[in-house]
Amino acid sequence: MKRLLLYVHFNKYQSLSSHVIYQLEKMRPLFSRLVFISNSPISAKDQEYLQGNHLIDDFLQRENIGFDFAAWRDGMNHIGFENLADYDSITVMNDTCFGPLWDMTPIYHRFENDPEIDFWGMTNFRKTAAFQEHIQSYYLSFSKEVVSSQAFQHFWINVQNYTAVQDVIDHYETQVTTSLTDAGFKYKTVFDTVDADTTGMLHPDFSYYNPTAILKHKVPFIKVKTIDANQHITPYILHQIELESEYPVDLIVSHMSKINHPDFKYLLGRKYLQPAQADLSGQKVAVHLHVFYVDLLQEFLDAFRAFDFAYDLFITTDIEAKRSEIEAVLAENQTSAAIFVTGNIGRDVLPMLKLKEQLEQYDYVGHFHTKKSKEADFWAGESWRKELISMLVRPANHILSNFVQHEDLGLVIADIPSFFRYNKIVDAYNEHQIAPAMKDLWQKMGMQKSIDFGAFPTFVMSYGTYVWFKYDALKPLFDLDLKEEDVPAEPLPQNSVLHAIERLLVYIAWDRQYDFRISQNPVALTPFIDNKLLNERGDALPHTYVNFDHLGGIKGAAKYIIIGPARAMKYIVKRLMHKMKS
Repeated sequence: MKRLLLYVHFNKYQSLSSHVIYQLEKMRPLFSRLVFISNSPISAKDQEYLQGNHLIDDFLQRENIGFDFAAWRDGMNHIGFENLADYDSITVMNDTCFGPLWDMTPIYHRFENDPEIDFWGMTNFRKTAAFQEHIQSYYLSFSKEVVSSQAFQHFWINVQNYTAVQDVIDHYETQVTTSLTDAGFKYKTVFDTVDADTTGMLHPDFSYYNPTAILKHKVPFIKVKTIDANQHITPYILHQIELESEYPVDLIVSHMSKINHPDFKYLLGRKYLQPAQADLSGQKVAVHLHVFYVDLLQEFLDAFRAFDFAYDLFITTDIEAKRSEIEAVLAENQTSAAIFVTGNIGRDVLPMLKLKEQLEQYDYVGHFHTKKSKEADFWAGESWRKELISMLVRPANHILSNFVQHEDLGLVIADIPSFFRYNKIVDAYNEHQIAPAMKDLWQKMGMQKSIDFGAFPTFVMSYGTYVWFKYDALKPLFDLDLKEEDVPAEPLPQNSVLHAIERLLVYIAWDRQYDFRISQNPVALTPFIDNKLLNERGDALPHTYVNFDHLGGIKGAAKYIIIGPARAMKYIVKRLMHKMKS
């Protein structure tokens, strides 16, 4: 069969997601010609990759006007409307879906060998007061007879560049099916939803509201926005995809982490670092260790012996007097390091940033410091440090292997130390106080993605800023050129710029189109501990105290005074009326 595929791509961050590459790899063998139409700018490197690996035949770059239908129209113009009938079938699809979950070849054979089918798709939408019955437009395939018809040619030649999505839905998505059925053509779908059970659904759109039914009926594509809209069941959907198909769900995690916030709960369930082994020779690795407590240096040097890769060690400390002590410990361990005295401002973070000229020469950087806890009990700092070492220092070989194997991995952080699961130190109120400093740094770094830190109840962070990172992933932080006068003196307030940086690392990497992974804590604790901790309160009823500092300030308090009593009175009247009637 001589088949043509018109494939429309769009990415709001102007990148090429890995799920798109996988999709093209799997779809390519079915088609004689594949036209890739991008409604968003795509780099020359990505274009070269697609064409160099023979994933596409033609590349069309266009503005995002008229959405998918105008793009498909332009693809047909590129081929020539008079030449479309040279193909046995023409398929139009876009990259708004993950898949194929299963081999598409049997589906094409089934529909192409059925004389009762002139065009087909994945799912259809039943007739409602608003819409006619139609195939949903994320995937449509037309036979030679349809393509040659006046109805098909008239429809596509007259597609306009609408600027509103609803206009495209009203005039094109809902009309392409009726235009062809009115001309006498017949269609089928992989999953005919017209008579399917809609119990519990807000709207009879199975492709959006019912991913469970999509999998049950073996629809080979699941829409991107469906994953986002069904986050409460997404962990189970991903698990089911793994059980029933060979589709790599990491592609879903990767894409969803980049186009939305990277720390949704269903994503975090997939962020644990997996064991890996790669050739680390030739990798340029730097390790930065801030040594405030010289008596703890030996503990780190012992842990560094587990490294199976070459690395350069950079040590910073606060005062010149400690240099000779550090040199003595290094000599005893036959270890060399570049030592810098950076002062006692900015704890471990500012000293690292001061090494910009040195660290920017490396591919990967590990950042650690000699952690003790002067503010809390001995065991707070002791457990914290030892667990962080066990999560990020000792397993460094497979951490770096993950970096090598996954290009879009920019950051590896530690899991939550046990001390913070036994004790409620980080809470929404305290985190909210840090959000303004995070917003300020975000703007100063000139980040591209929009994010409202004030709306976050808490943040995913590497406690203590222990972290492995690809230098490019955190480049904006180093380019910020933070000065000592930008950091408050000790003792630090709870919402300092350093606390903001500790919480920003994951999101900086996200803005740079990098994902992150979490190195699991070997200290296993039952989640019942978290349940107990998070539900602690002083009485049996929810607290009624409202803090208006982060609920609108004076305006919020004024609205509360007016709206609260009004709602209370409405409730009282409603209950009294009910009692009178009964």
